Amino acid sequence: MTPLSKLPRWLMAALGVAVGAELLLLRTGTRTAIHIPGLGQFDTPLGAVAEVGRFAFYLALVLVIAFLLVLAYAYWQTNIRRDRSVALLVLAYVLVAVAGRSGLLGSPVVGWLSASFLVAVTSATWLGVRSVPLALFTVASFLATWSVLGQGSGGGLSAQSVDALIIGSETLLVLAGVTSPLLAPRRVTRGAVVAGSIAFGLVLAGFSVGGSTLSILTLWNLGVPGWLSPLAYGLAFAGIVVTIWTSITRADRVTTVAMVLLVAGGVGSISTYQTALVLTAVLLVGTARLKTKLNADYALVFFDGDRKPLQSPGGAFEPELFGHPDGGTGPSSISLASKKGLEYEIPSTDCHIHSEPTPRRPRTASRP
Repeated sequence: MTPLSKLPRWLMAALGVAVGAELLLLRTGTRTAIHIPGLGQFDTPLGAVAEVGRFAFYLALVLVIAFLLVLAYAYWQTNIRRDRSVALLVLAYVLVAVAGRSGLLGSPVVGWLSASFLVAVTSATWLGVRSVPLALFTVASFLATWSVLGQGSGGGLSAQSVDALIIGSETLLVLAGVTSPLLAPRRVTRGAVVAGSIAFGLVLAGFSVGGSTLSILTLWNLGVPGWLSPLAYGLAFAGIVVTIWTSITRADRVTTVAMVLLVAGGVGSISTYQTALVLTAVLLVGTARLKTKLNADYALVFFDGDRKPLQSPGGAFEPELFGHPDGGTGPSSISLASKKGLEYEIPSTDCHIHSEPTPRRPRTASRP
């Protein structure tokens, strides 16, 4: 098994920062500035901001490919068939994206294959209720792809059908934002609710003052035209802010970065870069199900709320528990060391730890 703690967290953090900078400076900042009267006299500083955003874009493009390969390796290392199929799907997507960039595959082929890979990976990394926002996001992306590639003589979609697909995609995207707190670790915080309420008010105020500008930004950044009510976008944005705020305060880097990637990815059906961001987010959240089969050389110890050992199905590991950052009674991570010298640290907010019963007599573990 390659636990999440063994993944290069610096790479994940660098990707989140680069994508966030690209989204704010290049896509949002420069496109907003052109709608503000009187900013023509600041062409030089605005040009510098655009260059920084452009550098962040190229950096994010390199980092997302590198991190996709790292995640594919992590899934492959579990030795579980479903996880290995996810790894192969990721590698296939990278090859398709490179082939499309090189001109070996046409845009329609790349678009359909990318959407199919995203659907397959989302299904294979399903985590139950927690994956509902990701599923809504994935279906929205698929509908958006269909609406673009289904037009013209080759697609055969009528104008009414295209509009229906766009509205369906936009509705599901909003629902994904509203339900995004399901991705947050544990319960949301009071501060997150306050931040979400402020975000909701800001969105409504923004649409009342400059609705056309926000609609353009929504189209360019998220891939949808902004046909729904401002209330819908306010609720979706509030849900996203609540999720990110809670993840930051709970020190859940995975959910924080995943949300940044989802927002930056949008439903960019004809952009392999934006699809790669969404795919990476799905894979990051899916790492919570990475596990390994237990045998004589592997053992896990579970502790109840009073930090008493419940069982130890083997005899090779000795756990060390640390208190939750928020003062809870459960462990925030479990460190495992085997006779073979392997060491893993599995944050409880990142991984669900599973054990399988063995015929061995349970060994009593010492209280930490």
